[in-house]
Amino acid sequence: MGTPLSFVRSLVAHVSILSLILLGASWMWTDFSSFPALETWSMILGYLSFILIGCTLLIGPLQSWLPAGWMAVSLSIRRDIGIWAGLTGLLHVILVLVLFESEPRLMIIDNNRSEKADGWLGLFFFASSDPTMWPSPNWTFTGVANYLGLLAFFILLALWLTSSARAEKWLGGSSWKRLHLANPWLFVIVLFHGLIYIQSIKGEPHTFSDMLVFAAMIWMIRGISFIRRAFFRKR
Repeated sequence: MGTPLSFVRSLVAHVSILSLILLGASWMWTDFSSFPALETWSMILGYLSFILIGCTLLIGPLQSWLPAGWMAVSLSIRRDIGIWAGLTGLLHVILVLVLFESEPRLMIIDNNRSEKADGWLGLFFFASSDPTMWPSPNWTFTGVANYLGLLAFFILLALWLTSSARAEKWLGGSSWKRLHLANPWLFVIVLFHGLIYIQSIKGEPHTFSDMLVFAAMIWMIRGISFIRRAFFRKR
């Protein structure tokens, strides 16, 4: 059981992260003002989840530059950020599924004119002309993005459900660590999911630089940290 001080630290961290999420959402809202409210929230939450996942990848490198006494605090902050990354990502997926149960306004570029399956299944399958046959997979550009998003969803869900000290103890330290080593792969999958959607949706506010500059910054800092650790080990 955590101490009162650790509880207060965690509470402050969660309130701070939530405040930053709301601030980011309000800042991005005007850029998405041409979309319906639910669709706006789905896209903003997707962007915010991507940013938060990236932030969890920064904690480790930044931690190596801090005094050893900060390790426990930084690990706690990374876990708290990861929880909100999971929550925003899961809400993004839920809203997308709800939106695709009706007729979304997204202007998706799709050269394949085949009829999609009904509802949210149309994200992943084309309807079969024969009612006795299974729907066929959607391997269009946006279909691949949706499959990447589905893969990211399952990874994110697994990480989110195990983002607690109790889950770490239940899984065992080594198993928990191996599972959470999937975090960099999750970031890459979400990056490509987002980039494909940016390419397949007409117009602003979507631009490649929104995601690529942030991703480049993450990998640059992680690369510098890796080189620095390797250099000091040799010494």
